Amino acid sequence: MSVIDLSRRTGESEWEYIKRLGEAKQSGLIDVTWQELANVFNNNLRIDHPWTESAYRKKYASMKAVENEFGIGKSDNEQIEELKRLKEDIQKEKQKLFDQRREYNKLLTYDARAEHLNDYMLEAAEKLNGSYPLLPVDIKHEYSNREAVLCLSDWHYGMVTDNIWNTYNTEICKQRVAKCVSYAKEYLFRNKVRILHIALLGDAAHGACHVSCRVKSEEDTCDQIMQVSEIIAQVVNDLAKCVEKVYVHSCYGNHLRTVQKKDESVHSDNMEKLIPWWLEQRLKDNDKVVVECSPYKEFTYINVLGRNICCVHGDSFNFKDIGMTTNALFTKLFGQSIDYTISGDKHHLEEFGQYGIESILVRSLCGTDDYAAERHLYDKPGQTLIIFNDEYGRECTYHIPL
Repeated sequence: MSVIDLSRRTGESEWEYIKRLGEAKQSGLIDVTWQELANVFNNNLRIDHPWTESAYRKKYASMKAVENEFGIGKSDNEQIEELKRLKEDIQKEKQKLFDQRREYNKLLTYDARAEHLNDYMLEAAEKLNGSYPLLPVDIKHEYSNREAVLCLSDWHYGMVTDNIWNTYNTEICKQRVAKCVSYAKEYLFRNKVRILHIALLGDAAHGACHVSCRVKSEEDTCDQIMQVSEIIAQVVNDLAKCVEKVYVHSCYGNHLRTVQKKDESVHSDNMEKLIPWWLEQRLKDNDKVVVECSPYKEFTYINVLGRNICCVHGDSFNFKDIGMTTNALFTKLFGQSIDYTISGDKHHLEEFGQYGIESILVRSLCGTDDYAAERHLYDKPGQTLIIFNDEYGRECTYHIPL
């Protein structure tokens, strides 16, 4: 059969014997069949209890598989490289586990803070509902079939600035809000508006997303949220006196994100989501008010007399492209096109039309801050009220100066 010695060598283990002849057969050094090898093995290993050729063949295959898996039979250098690769794989898995634990702990921290703040705000809302309830009041007057959208954007409550263009703090914020409400009530009565939609466009409070925000703020972020939420609740309750029904829609801005560094933050992890929650608690006894909850907090959808309006804060959009971009998202989600977009964030007034979509950029209530003043960027503080009719949509727009 072959000149290779087929007998078992002195000191050679059973595995070494089977391996030596099996490898010789695989490499072609011996020209034998597995049946012929089985006869040789049985004569040298199992005269009384012989195996079949299949048993020897499977044993050889399984033992070679183990050898390949654990590097048995490899050279020292090969085994060292294999161990290095194995160590790197283990290190990668350890890092993945560490990252997962870190992110999970962050989520637990956020959840704990959110739950604590929710509990605290719920307790405060219940106390206010007892001492200062917000209840429906009707002012009898004639209504038309008009609806209106009041756009409240970029209040930045808590911000402090005093520059050549603008002075702003929490007291001035309240004064401007009162002035805005006064004008809005006048225009609602003048146009006999039946339904009012209030669009909260984000950055209601100044937050602490930058070091400069913390330095130039009168109150902590949690206090800012609670104070501005109550101001908005009272605004909604007051405006509800002028119409049959008020619908409150909201989206969040970028100043109340929970993580300061923009690159490390999750856009949706935003404390401004607490504002509509607060409004629900405070206005639950006013049956003229409905707080709408959009499933997509980054934008909100309003249908006004058959016209579709998409409201966003605007920090992640180029204003010139906002109509086409939001229309693509809107069509994908709802199977309908939009007629108008309303946004804030840029702190100045602008309108732009493209492909039948009218985009309206709303001024800020806070006005020019130090950042804008240093870059010679200036526009008046203000908010916007839009009146719609059922014939052709937007009838008039009041850019309320503040």
